Amino acid sequence: MVILGMKVSFLIYNSYSLKDKRNVLKSIIKKTHNKFNVSISEVGAHNTLNQGVLGIAVVSNNRKLCQQTLDLVLKEIEDNGEVEIHSIEREEL
Repeated sequence: MVILGMKVSFLIYNSYSLKDKRNVLKSIIKKTHNKFNVSISEVGAHNTLNQGVLGIAVVSNNRKLCQQTLDLVLKEIEDNGEVEIHSIEREEL
């Protein structure tokens, strides 16, 4: 069994309130979870208006499949157009 995780920090454009931020994050979380069936949640910067931190995890019996899935998730977040990624931390458990 292989468990790969990723922590993605990003700047949210046009976020002037926590409500704006939550709308963007909920949209990203829902789309990503439905499309890739990964575990995803907000894990940091909860009260910062224009910054988001998401934790994403994939479980499989194939390391390459996990890495490919995380790469696709990252591309999906980048292609969102509402965010700019600042840092990515990957970890294997």
